[in-house]
Amino acid sequence: MSAVDPMEGAGLPVEIGRIDRELGRLWEEAGESKTRASLLNLVLYTEDPAAVAPNTNLISELATEHACRAILILAEPAASPTRARAWINAHCHFAGKREICSEQISFHLQGEAADALPGIVFSHLDSDLPLCLWWQAGFRENVDEKLWAWVDRLLFDSAVWTDPARGFAATRAIARLGDRRTVLADLNWARLLGARFALAGLFDSPAAIAAIPSIESVRIGCGPGHSTAARLLLGWLASHFGWKLEGSRALRAGGTEIRLEIAEEAAGSWGIVSCELAGPGFSARIARSPAHYDCRLLLPGQPAQHTTAAAGRESFRDLIISELARGGRHGQYREAAAAAFPG
Repeated sequence: MSAVDPMEGAGLPVEIGRIDRELGRLWEEAGESKTRASLLNLVLYTEDPAAVAPNTNLISELATEHACRAILILAEPAASPTRARAWINAHCHFAGKREICSEQISFHLQGEAADALPGIVFSHLDSDLPLCLWWQAGFRENVDEKLWAWVDRLLFDSAVWTDPARGFAATRAIARLGDRRTVLADLNWARLLGARFALAGLFDSPAAIAAIPSIESVRIGCGPGHSTAARLLLGWLASHFGWKLEGSRALRAGGTEIRLEIAEEAAGSWGIVSCELAGPGFSARIARSPAHYDCRLLLPGQPAQHTTAAAGRESFRDLIISELARGGRHGQYREAAAAAFPG
């Protein structure tokens, strides 16, 4: 029994040298009923054959919000023999009485063909539209300047890294190319948005801000496998409060020590389950519920204050749609990552 082709369902198979011609024919046959649209180039790179079908489905969903030319690449550098194949597809949705369509070009690069990645990407981009690259694999030791220097937005997910320190070092090196053109967009950071808003809301009042120097300990509870997210949250706190992280402790500018703890908790599958900052007579705590964070603030001589804050959406679809709509450079992320994973 033959193995299932991971590219099954990727679309119409075409010769790589005839991709543009076959795309043109695709739109000629569609007539006036379909309109091609594109506002950006979205490239998805994976080395996992099982990710091809979910990625194709995700591209179809993203196209309803962001018209694009999508390039899906499955690379298998260790495969033999060397081979490169291509497919084309279109994802259409109705806007009024017309169908608006985004193109998808899929590649399967095996063996030495995987080294042709920059040429594959550059030769099939749509005009000079922004290039957003979602890198779903580990970063290689040698930074390919020809590829990375032209990426406008680099999406990745530090939650899946087995060696976070190495991963953050690689992304920092990439961001330095092309006169700092590349914006780093970590999906793990995007998942922290609800937790960060909830914590920031507890420090809205002058009395809460005044209690910051009295913080003696920070404890973060995270879901199984989400310790990198917890460390990023610590980095965010440190960058705002002027702390220096050193293993299981943080140091203020004057040298005062703050105890740190990250603990995996079984409650739910969320990244951040809870976070508590505590000191003499002071406590600021958030605890995750399915759709929100329960927030509690205790200040010396005052009754406890209880509020709630939206937890935010955490699906790949929602995170990517939100990220593609952004135009900022994620300055707070760079500061948090540098504090949590220096190097």
